[in-house]
Amino acid sequence: MVRNLTILFFIFFIGCEINSEQLIVSERVNFENIKFNTVSKNLNFDNPQSGIDVNYTKNLITDWFNNNIKTDGLEGSLNVNIKSIDINKTREEEYYRFEINLNIEFTEINQILNKTKTYKVNSKDYGDIQGSFSLNDTENLNKNIILKSLQNINQKIMNM
Repeated sequence: MVRNLTILFFIFFIGCEINSEQLIVSERVNFENIKFNTVSKNLNFDNPQSGIDVNYTKNLITDWFNNNIKTDGLEGSLNVNIKSIDINKTREEEYYRFEINLNIEFTEINQILNKTKTYKVNSKDYGDIQGSFSLNDTENLNKNIILKSLQNINQKIMNM
């Protein structure tokens, strides 16, 4: 009898372990470097928004800006203005949706040639989970969608 109960508990615990696996895995994104023909670069956040998700997005944008936006010119400056970060989350009993809308403006200014180029880039991405999910799943989904949005902006700028 004890042996049967031990086997039953073992199967139960293995079943619980299998059901507790994460649905959404945190992705790793490698951005391609973007080069601008300027000497300096500045990052500005024009939106006064705050919150956990907005601040996390600002940190990811700052890392992306510092590591992947390169300057290789002899004159001029690059201003990257984050115009808006709009985040919408919907949570119901067995449904979660995360949506982000990023508006970023790149402005190259060359004072010597009196020339200015402006690139306005927008990215709107979303993801959702249906069924049973954990808090870690929603956090991983949020991070993945933010990184996907930055990757889309990165790709659009490279194609301009």
